[in-house]
Amino acid sequence: MKDFIAYANFMDFWALFMPETPYGREKHKKMELLFDVDSLEKIFGQISALLLFLKKLEGEPSTLAHISHYLKHIPRFNEHGQGIYDETDLFQIKKFLHNYHGLFEQLPENIRAVFGFEYSSHTLEDKLNLGQQSAETFFIADGYSEELEKTRAEILAIDAQIAELEEKRRAEIRDKYGLNFDGRAFLLVAKDSLKVLATASLLLEIDPYDDALFCVRPIKCTSSLALAEKRQELALRERLNEGAVLELLSKLVEAELPKLIRYKDAVLAFDTAWVRARMAMEHGLVRPQIHNNNFVCVEKGIYFPCRAVCADNGTAYTPLDATFEAGSTVIFGSNMGGKTVVLQTVAFLQLAAQAGLFVPAEKFETCVFNNFHYIGERPVGQISGLSGFAIEMRQLMEAWQSIKSDVDRTLLLMDEFARTTSSVEAEALLGAVLEAISEKTNTIALCSTHFHGLPRLPLVRFLKMSGLAKDSEIQATSQGNLSEIARHMTYKLVPDDGSGGSSAIAVAKMLGVDDELMKRAEKFIGTTIKSL
Repeated sequence: MKDFIAYANFMDFWALFMPETPYGREKHKKMELLFDVDSLEKIFGQISALLLFLKKLEGEPSTLAHISHYLKHIPRFNEHGQGIYDETDLFQIKKFLHNYHGLFEQLPENIRAVFGFEYSSHTLEDKLNLGQQSAETFFIADGYSEELEKTRAEILAIDAQIAELEEKRRAEIRDKYGLNFDGRAFLLVAKDSLKVLATASLLLEIDPYDDALFCVRPIKCTSSLALAEKRQELALRERLNEGAVLELLSKLVEAELPKLIRYKDAVLAFDTAWVRARMAMEHGLVRPQIHNNNFVCVEKGIYFPCRAVCADNGTAYTPLDATFEAGSTVIFGSNMGGKTVVLQTVAFLQLAAQAGLFVPAEKFETCVFNNFHYIGERPVGQISGLSGFAIEMRQLMEAWQSIKSDVDRTLLLMDEFARTTSSVEAEALLGAVLEAISEKTNTIALCSTHFHGLPRLPLVRFLKMSGLAKDSEIQATSQGNLSEIARHMTYKLVPDDGSGGSSAIAVAKMLGVDDELMKRAEKFIGTTIKSL
């Protein structure tokens, strides 16, 4: 599968699918294909509904901004239950409820129904909002418990008394020794400034700092120490009161948890469909048509990576029109004539469809494939110690395990299969593979090749790229003008009757290969190419 995805250069397109919630981003990271028609149709229906919604929102940027804001601020929450939730857990639940509720309010009734949005958690949301809290913060406010409020009031009173006593002690020290502790926990003072240490030690903790300085701190008075001890007792009671509040709130959350999980599921479905719909609108994508028959039909299919290269090179891009049925299809064509792009386009569109995305085409009819296989040059790196031919044989064995059962559907792409061995053996091997696959009803196999000596098997379909125009002049350039070649190429699939061959020498001339070498090549194949 990795080779297939890499061959299609699909991940750059998948990168456009970037949900805004943590739940959606997890889906993006996994990049899972879907193999169930009902699941795909449900997603496609959701995308279609959101496309209509997006069209209605044209000219309403504030609604779009609000939806995006709420999605981006939806957090994960503990959905597994744990008895007692701590303040962090409750904060995440409150933040989730606030942003979910906000999103809910932005959506019309029909969109809510499509994704299963509901909201009946006002009581819990209000409970988590006690104490004039902001929408996206949580703390255990006094209002949760009369006992808690009373305890905290006592703590505040003691804090005020302790502060008053400490200020009196600082004032006494200031009067006797001229030391100002305002805003400081300690001071460094000259040793001779304290005069009689025994007297000073009644008000100050005195520690040597160096040969010339003491480090001094105010000594708390007896009353202050007694109050501090009482404060510790009250702090323990406060924690117990807070624990009781957490227990109460946790019971409310546990009772509400099934609803919260349904809310989360609705958010995930909406988030992933929302970004899919925005992709479709921005890039002009269309809904794939999923059927239960064994064929793929493409009308004006666009392979994004190739179109981007064409744009960079200033060359025209030709979309793909083709229908491929169960069995084997061979595609011949000129060098640089587009054979590989045909295979990549089919792979790209199929992956997009089974990833739940709309596709770049005027029409794309397909079935759901259970297995995807690619045989050819390894796009994700060589296997140490194996030749190119050995790698292809390993790919073939893996593919054949999927194909031979003829139960699950398989899409197999072979790009220049067996090109690294002798042409006679390669044609025999490729012919055997094509013949075997042509007898399978649940496999669509596409093979690009230059081997025109393949046996014309009755159940195998033979196509070719139209290639270089016959009346074009060969314009050789020292730089290899790709746009010149593209101008003379026709990137269209047509039936192949066995006549014609490769245009390698013609393309080499157009790329600017030395004329003397071309004349020698023409001599060896027994032909003289003056024009195409």
